Order: sequence, then structure tokens, then C-alpha cells
Amino acid sequence: MNVEAQLDTLEAKGLIRLVTSRPELEYLFRHWLVQDAAYGSLLKQERRELHRLVGEALEALYPDRGGELAGILAIHFSEAGDTDKAVDYLLAAGRFAMDRNAIAEAYSAFDRAATLLPPAANTENEATRRRRVEIELGRGRSGWTFRPLDDIIGDLESIVPVAERLGDLDLLAPIHLALAMARMGRGERTSDPEVKRSLDRVGEIGDALHDPTLRALQLAVIGITQVFTGPIRDGVTELEKAVPLLEQRHDFIGAAFARGALAMGYAHLGEFDKAEKAAKYATELAAGGDLIAQLDAQIAESIVRSQRGQLDEAIPIARSCVARAEETGAAACAVVSSWVLGDVYQRQGRFQEARQALQRGHELALVVDRTFWRPSLQAWLGTSVSALGDFAAAEASWDEPLATARSIGNRFGEAGILQKRAEAHGQRGNHDAAMADFEASAAILEEFGARPQLARVLRAWGETLRAVGRTTESEATLHRALTLFEEMGIKPEAEAVRKSLVGKAQDFGAP
Repeated sequence: MNVEAQLDTLEAKGLIRLVTSRPELEYLFRHWLVQDAAYGSLLKQERRELHRLVGEALEALYPDRGGELAGILAIHFSEAGDTDKAVDYLLAAGRFAMDRNAIAEAYSAFDRAATLLPPAANTENEATRRRRVEIELGRGRSGWTFRPLDDIIGDLESIVPVAERLGDLDLLAPIHLALAMARMGRGERTSDPEVKRSLDRVGEIGDALHDPTLRALQLAVIGITQVFTGPIRDGVTELEKAVPLLEQRHDFIGAAFARGALAMGYAHLGEFDKAEKAAKYATELAAGGDLIAQLDAQIAESIVRSQRGQLDEAIPIARSCVARAEETGAAACAVVSSWVLGDVYQRQGRFQEARQALQRGHELALVVDRTFWRPSLQAWLGTSVSALGDFAAAEASWDEPLATARSIGNRFGEAGILQKRAEAHGQRGNHDAAMADFEASAAILEEFGARPQLARVLRAWGETLRAVGRTTESEATLHRALTLFEEMGIKPEAEAVRKSLVGKAQDFGAP
């Protein structure tokens, strides 16, 4: 009996059904149990041979669809016992998924490839060593936003000697960049030995390859860290040097990330025209890049809007970023955008909504071990809880975040936590403690030139001074805030301070 007749018989008995006849016949089993029974009836050797034949047929029939069919081919060659081919196709499937922003699917492919490799041994050949390095690099990149940083660091460190032995500098550079960024995300500083080792190695590789753009990546990593921790101006300067070189290197994903960080740096300095331009460019670059680049561009845009006082515009951007990040499994991006959203809600007096956003961000930060962002989320959450009247729950929100920020050298974060603690003290009527924290926060922000946040701290500090009857100091502090708001063109907040000053003067009978 020929194949067509056999298929007709199986269809007539209700075991299979015709799916399509064009461009070629395609049948499916009517129930998975039927498929399972048919598959189980085959001898192990028969199954292996059939998987091999199907894999080879797919390769021959669809040579131009390697990426699209890589996952299926990996299954067939894995079942056929051809581990090398299976791993190569899983690597291809991971890269294909990454290119399409399917980071969970990509991680699954790289992770499956890791299980197929035998334990590392000094006797393994170069091809196997290369596969091992590419797998761990793939797992690190695809799992960046949802895996604990300690796990990523451990896996990447395990392949550094292997990559060094291969001598492939093009593989070593991204490993060391990822290590440096992961360590800094965990709270280590650029001057700490392990971070410095990786950054220096990237520079050495750039020199060895006569590729100055690798130096740009080194500068970008340092600059991004300084934008978030201080000194902000130094970080902006490093990024201004790095971005043109990254674009020259045609590293549009790296350039988008650096442009986004540059936009945030400008925004923290109150240079909003530059910030707008950089954020727009980051969004344009990220459109052709991967999911994380696009989410980072959204985060940058929301922070620029927030710092500029355009809160109603910041909210939908931050909300969209949170939703998309959670939907795609990019938990680290959801952590940052939750903080942005919570901060904006808080500044609008929407403390219950702020509490919900910040609580979710804090939970995610614990899961993915983002030490850098966790202190700020905890501090902002404490202020929301305090504003809602739960003073006892808020008490535990300050000392630990402040100690963590100081231990990792995050002085900009320290200033923010001091500001939030001051606001909570003010809500409870602890005015002396509030003023001490406002003063300490303002000193750091003034040193860094962080004008928007400084203006907001001065405004809150001035109102606290007024509440305890220190009128002269209050007016001087509020006038400083007003001057900064006017210089930066933040009109709504400037108008609010102006009305406050006028209203107080009228209270005292001034003309």
C-alpha cells in the first residue's frame, strides 16, 4: 500500500485529519493520545532514525528558514542523538528569538542547549568550548532582566577562562561588559577590583583589535553608572564621548541605551532641551533594536517628562513600560518603571496608587536581586505608607535603604532617600528631623548640580521651616526654589511657589 492510501485509511478511521493540501499535504493527529501511542509503539532505534531523517529533510527543503525552524530542528537532532547539531540549532533558535524580542523563549533555548553539553573538561575540543561560551553568553543576555544577578555573574565568570583559552577577543569583550554591568547592578563600584578588571579588559581588547569603539562601551558603562549614582555631570561627559563612537560602530542597541542614559543625565541636571533631543533619538534608535532597548528608551522618556514636571505625560509612558515589561518577562525594566510611576503618583498626592506601584516594583527587585534600585523603592514606599497614616509600617523604611545606598557609593540615591525620609518626618510633625534630612539632601544635590530635584527639596524644606515659624529662613529657601524652577522653565511648580510666597506675605499684611 502506498503512502497516499495509508493516509486515506488513517483519515477514514479518524486517527488523523487533513490540515492543508497546499503548498503540500499536511496532516495532524486528531488527539495527542493517538500521537503518543503511535510514537510509543516505535523502537528506540527507529525513533532516532526517523528524527534524523525528518531533520535532514527539513534542512534540505527549507535551507533559507534555518532561524525560523531552528527550534524544531533542535528537537529532531536531539532525539536523533546528534548533540552537536542540536546545540547549534538551539543557539540559532535563541538568537532568532532574541532578534524578535522573545526573551523568555530565547532563554529557554539557550538553557536547553546548556543541558545537552557534557560537563566541562580540559580535553574537550575547541568547537565544544565555543558552544559553551556562546550558550552562557546567550543565557546572560536573554535572562538579564529576570534572573538574579548573582546567578548571571557566576555563569559568566565560569566561561571567562574558557573564552580566554579560545583567544576569541570578539567573544571576550561582551562577556566582560556584561560582568561589569551585572556587578554594578548589584551595587559594586567602577573602582572595585572585579568591575575594574572587566572594564580594563574591554579596553585592552579594544587596543588589541585596533577598535576605539570598544573604548566607547567602556566609557558608556562608567557614564551610565555615574548618571544614576553621581557625579552626574561626569557621567554625562563620559556618555557624550561614548555615543558618537557607538553609532560609528553601528551598535545601535548600545547607542540607544547610552542615549537614553544621557537623556536622563541631562534631565537630572535640568538641561531639558538636550534631554528631550537625546530621549527622542534613543527611541528612534531603539525602534530597530531589541525589546530591552525599547523599554529602556521608554524609561528614559518617562524620567525626562517627570523631571520636567510634566507628570500627566509621564504617567502613560511609565504605565505602558510597566505593562510591557511584565508581559514579556523583563522584570528589571518593570522595577525601574514602577519606581518612576510611583514617584509621579506620589508627587500628585495619589499615595494609594503610588503605594501599589512601588510595592510591586519592590517585590520584583527582591526576586531579580536589583540591589541598586531596591533602596529607592523601599524609601519611596515608606513615604507613601506614612502619607496614608501607617506610621509604624513606615518606620522600617529608612535606615536599611540609606545604609545600602551609602555602602555602594550611590550618593544621588542617598539624597533621594534623605528627601523621602524628610517628607515622612514632616507628615508626622517631626520638623527638626525633617529639616536635618532636607539640608543633607540639598547639599548632595547642589554638589551634583541636580537642579530639578534640588528645587523640589528646597520647596519642601521651605514649607517645613514656615511650619515652625522660621519665616525669614523659609522665604529665603523658597526664593531659591523659585529661582531654580524659573531658570529651568518648570512653570507649574514655579507658580505654586510664587503663590505660596505671595500668600504668606499677605498673611503678614505686606502690600
